[in-house]
Amino acid sequence: MVKKYRKAVLGGSFDRLHKAHELLLKTAIEVAEEVFVGIVGDKLGKKLFTKKKHASLIQPFEVRRSNLVDFMSRHSNNFTVGELIDPWGPAPHDPLADVIVVSRETVGSAKRINQMRAEKQLPLLDIVVIPWVYTEDGQKISSTLLRSHEATKTKAK
Repeated sequence: MVKKYRKAVLGGSFDRLHKAHELLLKTAIEVAEEVFVGIVGDKLGKKLFTKKKHASLIQPFEVRRSNLVDFMSRHSNNFTVGELIDPWGPAPHDPLADVIVVSRETVGSAKRINQMRAEKQLPLLDIVVIPWVYTEDGQKISSTLLRSHEATKTKAK
């Protein structure tokens, strides 16, 4: 099957790899020949995760990376997983990238990346936005929700 894009880029914490992450990753695989997935490293995470709810429960980088590589390996043979040492990763300066896959929450970041690309006279990335994914009881699936559930179970013990 011919894919619309040459290279997709996307990134995140990928804490507790869940159905919304899977949709994000599968969408990138479906639309692009090659996929780069940036995952927030522990050093960057110390800065970015401080304001997240139940930040102390965020999985270590190696656990998140291993889960991500395992998932991607089952669905694609043309991907790279890289540690993000800054919030933007290679997206603002990768000349081969032509699409970014994001969730509704991160559309603003994709637009900012395109501003940075424009400043470097690079072609803008097409932005593919995935829909929200919900639990059976109607809550939006997120790593924060899963950490909150874990924290509640821990307190109950």
